[in-house]
Amino acid sequence: MAFPASLPFSGPSPKPHPNSNSNPKSLKSLNQKQIILLLQKSKHINQVLSIHAQLIRNGLSQDPFLVFELLRSCSKCHAIGYASRIFQYTQKPNVYLYTALIDGFVSSGNYLDAIQLYSRMLNESVAPDNYLMASILKACGSQLALREGREVHGRALKLGFISNRLVKLRIVELYGNSGELEDARQVFEEMPEDVVASTVMISSYSGQGLVEEAGAVFGGVRRKDTVCWTAMIDGFVKNGEMNRALEAFRRMQGENVRPNEVTIVCVLSACSQLGALEIGRWVHSYMRKYEIELNLFVGNALINMYSRCGSIDEAHKVFDEMKDRDVITYNTMISGLSMNGKSRQAIELFRVMIKLRLRPTNVTFVGALNACSHGGLVDFGFKIFDSMARDYRVERQIEHYGCMVAGLVGLMKLMT
Repeated sequence: MAFPASLPFSGPSPKPHPNSNSNPKSLKSLNQKQIILLLQKSKHINQVLSIHAQLIRNGLSQDPFLVFELLRSCSKCHAIGYASRIFQYTQKPNVYLYTALIDGFVSSGNYLDAIQLYSRMLNESVAPDNYLMASILKACGSQLALREGREVHGRALKLGFISNRLVKLRIVELYGNSGELEDARQVFEEMPEDVVASTVMISSYSGQGLVEEAGAVFGGVRRKDTVCWTAMIDGFVKNGEMNRALEAFRRMQGENVRPNEVTIVCVLSACSQLGALEIGRWVHSYMRKYEIELNLFVGNALINMYSRCGSIDEAHKVFDEMKDRDVITYNTMISGLSMNGKSRQAIELFRVMIKLRLRPTNVTFVGALNACSHGGLVDFGFKIFDSMARDYRVERQIEHYGCMVAGLVGLMKLMT
């Protein structure tokens, strides 16, 4: 695999942060451990930049321990581009430095860069260790780079890393994410009972529509944790098995396993699909009882559930209680008001959203145009329709045209 001559530098140069100490005291009086501690305490990239500049001036820029910590600190401060530049000027990097940058690429979602750097490492005859193998397998699984992942699997076998739990787990993830379920199952069955590996298999089967196979793996797990239960509930929801999702949630409660916010969102999704308002209300009260945060993720799901179950006042109450609201929050509330006959309130909320300079999406316009159509606000609907491409560069789709046609048909019926 070819690797670029220079590593990518993503984004502009870091800007000064008002609370960052960009001029720490001179490093001349500090030993290696103290400098490493200083890097670990850095909270903003400008602090790291200042330390790096002093390391260069003091002739310490090639110290592998310090470079390792520099790379990790850049990654922690979301400056993977600067980490790439540090690595580019490092002479004869060892496996730990490769691992630090590959980890940084993986944690920032730059999976292809991680795979390319691994290829370069092999070309430089630097031998990987089991930790690096696990990291690069995660990159392959996330990038769906099956061919490269199989090569890494083969190398792990050759080097004797296949007995490592994390390496095996990443191999199961790789094959599961890529839809190679037989290969995933084979590696999974070689492992001792492991709730994390079982959860990966449950998600992999569910993702391919194989709910019964997922259930069989789930049934074989003796000690199911929150994540395992959530994976099974989510699998039922994604495959249209809403009643089974709610039944699994009841069983989870019976076994005194505390749900997390992802579980709550999955259950609320099932309630909204079934119109199970009372169960949805119970979940909402459960959230209050156990002080589960009403964040964007959970709040949007609650608004959607109440709206679809016909309780628009409760949906609006949740909307009002939310401290933070994003475009999805407004989209869900506008659509909910529209589907529950509150057309004028939906349009008013659309106007509020525009005033707040939140950029509407195609979903926003479907909700707003539906409100205009159902409320007989055809003229205003045409204004919104015209603004889509002109003001917001949102491409009109068949749903938007459908709303306009429905509005015109409704107007014609009123006139006849």
